[in-house]
This record gives sequence, C-alpha cells and structure tokens, in this order.
Amino acid sequence: MNNIIQLKPVRELFGKDYFIPAYQRGYRWTKLQVDDLLDDIYEFATREKASKKEFYCLQPIIVKHDNQKDRYEIIDGQQRLTTLLILLKYLQEKHLKGDEYSDEYGISLYRIRYETRPELANVFDNLSVECDTDIDSFHITEAYKIIDKWFVDKNSSRSVRDHIINTLIEDLETQKDSGIVQVIWYEIKDANANPIDTFIRINLGKISLTNAELIKALFLQERNFGEGDAAKLKQLEIASEWDRIENTLQDENFWWFLNKNKNTASSHIEFIFNMQRKSAIEKNTELSKQLGNDQFQTFRYYNLLFGSNPNYSKIKELWDEVISYFETFKEWYSNPEWYHYIGFLVSHGKTVDELKKLLNPKAIKTKEQATAKLVGLIKKEFEDIEWIEDEQIQGEYHLNIHYKTEKALLRKFFLMFNLEYIIQKSRQENLIYYFPFKSFKWDKKSKKEVFWDIEHVNSATDNSLEDQSDQIEWLGNVLLDVPDLNNDLKERIEKFVEKPKEETFEDLYNTVIEYIGDNNINETLKNSIGNLTLLDAGTNRGYGNALFSSKRRIVIDKDKSGVFVPICTKNVFLKYFDGNLQTSWTEKDIEGYRNFLEVEMAKFIKPRQ
Repeated sequence: MNNIIQLKPVRELFGKDYFIPAYQRGYRWTKLQVDDLLDDIYEFATREKASKKEFYCLQPIIVKHDNQKDRYEIIDGQQRLTTLLILLKYLQEKHLKGDEYSDEYGISLYRIRYETRPELANVFDNLSVECDTDIDSFHITEAYKIIDKWFVDKNSSRSVRDHIINTLIEDLETQKDSGIVQVIWYEIKDANANPIDTFIRINLGKISLTNAELIKALFLQERNFGEGDAAKLKQLEIASEWDRIENTLQDENFWWFLNKNKNTASSHIEFIFNMQRKSAIEKNTELSKQLGNDQFQTFRYYNLLFGSNPNYSKIKELWDEVISYFETFKEWYSNPEWYHYIGFLVSHGKTVDELKKLLNPKAIKTKEQATAKLVGLIKKEFEDIEWIEDEQIQGEYHLNIHYKTEKALLRKFFLMFNLEYIIQKSRQENLIYYFPFKSFKWDKKSKKEVFWDIEHVNSATDNSLEDQSDQIEWLGNVLLDVPDLNNDLKERIEKFVEKPKEETFEDLYNTVIEYIGDNNINETLKNSIGNLTLLDAGTNRGYGNALFSSKRRIVIDKDKSGVFVPICTKNVFLKYFDGNLQTSWTEKDIEGYRNFLEVEMAKFIKPRQ
C-alpha cells in the first residue's frame, strides 16, 4: 500500500491519540526554538495583503497508524507536535478562560502518550505548575513558561492570542484572512515497514540528533526482540537500564569524577559508546576508514556491529558490554580510594579507557592489587620530588619542591594532599566523603573553568604596598583582624588612615609586623611546603600580602559565600594541623603543617636514598 503524504491544517491533528515510542528522545526544545515558532506564526498571521489561500507550513510529522490501538506512532516530529500541544493548552487557559475546545469550536484537543513514561501525559493537565520530577517534565513545563513570557512581552496580548489561535483552529473551509498553519503529514501505510528504520533514515543527517539517540533506536527496534509479552519485557528492560545509566551519568559529581571537562552533549551515555568505539579502533586501525570522521562515526560503529539482521542474543551481548562499562564506573565511584585516585589521574591527563584497561579484573584479582596499581601511577606524577637534609638539623630530611619554578607540580601535590586527607578521614570515621571534582574544575557562578594558585600562608614578600589606598586598606584590616593591638599602635593606625602624610607607612608597617611576630620566620622555612596552600585564583587576588589573620578571614568569608575552598586549605587557617590557637602563623605552625603533609604524602614519594 502506498504511503500518504499531504498537507493537513493543525485542526485536523485534533481528536487523535499520538504515541511516542521508547526509541524516541524526550522533549528538548529550547527558548530559541519555541520563540522562533511563535514569531513565525505571528508574523504570518499579521502579514500585509493577507489571502485566505495562504498558509504557514511546519516541517513534516511522520507517523504510522496502529490499527489495533487506534493511535498514531510518531516516527518524526514529536518536538513540533509537543510544542503545538503546549501552545494550544496555553491558549485554552488564557484565551478561552479554561473552556474546552470542543465547547468553543466543536473539536477536542489531541493527546500525546509515552511508552516509557505513561505518567508524563498528566503533565499537560497542569502546565502552569513547574515540574522537575524528570527531565522531560521539566522541559515541557519550561516551554509553557517561555510561551507565557512571549505573549506577556507583546503589546495587546489578547489581540496577539486571537491572531494565533485562528491560524491553529480553522481549516480550509473556515479559515479567515489570517490564514492557517499546516503540517506536512507523512503516514506510512506499508504494514511491513519498520518505524525505527524510517526514524534512523530520515534523521541521520540532522545535527539535533546525537549518536546516543540513534544508537538507542538500534537497540530498541522491535524486530530485535521477537513477538509477545516476553519480547516486550526484554525491550522495556533495556529502555529502563538506558534511563538508569543516563540519569547516573547526568549526576554532576559522577560526571566530573570521570571527566576533565563539561559535557555539552544532551546524552551523557554517549561517553560510554565513544569509549567503546575508540577501543575498537585501537585494536583494528582499519576500522576507522569504515566509520569516517564526522559526528556520527560512533553510530556507524554500532550500526556495523548490529549488522543487517540482528537477533536478541547479539543485542544482549552488545548491551551487556555497555552495562559492564557502567558497572565498572559505579564500582570505582563507590570505593573512596578509587574515587579519589582515579579522579586525580583523570584530572591530570589519564583517560578513563586507560584506567579501565589497567584495572582489568582478568589481570587484577583483588581490590588491594587495583589500589596498588593506582598508587603506582600517582607516584609517577611525583617522581621528580626529592628529600633534602634540613639545613638546621643534621639527619632530618624534608620534601623539596621549589616554589618559584615548580608551581604546576605543587598544584598537583596539594590536590593529592586534599584527596588523601579525605580518604584517611573516611577510613577513620567509617564514613564516605567525596571530594567535589566539579567544584574544583568548574565555577558554577561564572560558568568557567577554575584556575588554582599556590600561595604562601605567611606572606613571602616584604612590603610592596605603594598605592596609598592599598596602604589604608591593609591597615584597616589590621584594626579588624588583630583585636589585641595596644592603644598606642591602634591610635597611630587610626591617625594614618585619617591623615596619611603625618607618618610614613613603612615605619607603621614594620611596627605592626614586629608586634604580631610575622617577621620571625627564616626564608627557607617561609618557602617550604609547610607555608604553602591551594587557593583559587579569584580568592588569591584578594589575598595579597595580608596578615595571616586577614587571610584567614578572607578565606572563611569566601567559603561562607559559596566559593569552593579545599578542606585542607580551610584547616590550615583553622590551625588544625598543630592545634596552635595563636592568631599569627609561626615557625611552629609551618613545621607542624609540613610534618603532617610529609606523613600524609609519603606513600606517593620515592624514599630518600
């Protein structure tokens, strides 16, 4: 039987049931797409020299009728069909004051139902209430808000609604001068035609479709599972597992633990498929010639694996491989040591595929062996660090990392220190703490990558405050952060802030430094790891050569405001590592902190010769 292709007024879509099968992606139209649709319809409805014969045409809606259930399976066009339904629901509420279309125009709205989420149909009954119970409900109610704002922003919004509703509910016989909106209706009538094959064929060249969505269509073809209830259960099992994997990979803590960068793709499960393709090409370089190098090469890889006539046994084998990758990642995530060690290695260039091969259970029989492998990799990151003998105490050795020339190494060192500290804390308290790799790599406010600095706890530089406003700010911080100032020094500072020219800042600065004891630390100790900490570049810019007490306040204020501060950086300023509660940072503090660092990090540093 020949397929049907025709133009249909939107009115002729009314009164029908539409069905979104499992292989389809969810509703994902953004503000740009929704606004574009509304702008186009309104521009058409208010055009000059309008004629009843004119119409505005939407892109195709491709369907196949299910005779048994009297419904249309949507093969392509669900995004447009869903947006139209949201728009019509909005017009019903705002323009018709909640009255049914059947009462006003003698026609009933169409319905959309979903194979994997039947409850989603209920969202359309109350679109003005924001719903984020799942990603599809969120996007549907978000589109309703976008539509509402679009109309509110228009002058004479009732007139605007009137123009638009007329284009949607009139047909060829009743249309007004504003014209009507029509769709290209393509109905597949061939009983033997496979809807999913059609879906893949018509969508392959569309940028909006991802490899993951096309691969999902491959996995969930009905012909893969046979017939009957048992076959349907097998199909739904894979669809359900797919959602479980996708939802877990959408978890930001999980994603950033496995990745260096933000994922801009709508489907995170594609991460697994890409890994499998790359692994296959490594084993067979000729394969890359068959797959090409465009954005759909991963889909083509899976299409090649499926072959022309896949059976359930083959599908299950391929799907079990996907599950195996996912379960491996989950096991890594749930083990505090592996989570932090793998997260560190990924942050410094190791790929998840490399680590998966390294931790292959066929070669490594115990968790202890796997942990030792990871520690061995981390050791390589610090193989250039050496122990040197203390200049003051013969026979005592300390780690030597040069502050000025080895800042990249120091950043790695202090990140690993934070991670190892959390691991040991988890072990001591029998609880699981997770270092937030996302916060470490990505700033949620600026939506940019975070850059980290190594900074001195006690300022390494002499006074370099040449600008008078900087001098006044520094002294103001002294008044704020050193509560036990003697009256004479306090008066001198207050006088300088009011009349800067009566005393040189240099004299006052040196007096303050001597008073609080910040000038009693030798240079070697001042540049040792015991006087360094990890700070984000934003915090460091406000940190400068301030007093320790001022630095502590700045760091605590940043932490309170939601800026991520690594736990060990906070603990340094809380004097946690030596228990010394003085408000200044002394040589004793540096030595205590350095000793703690060296003990915690010794497992990653080669022993001294």
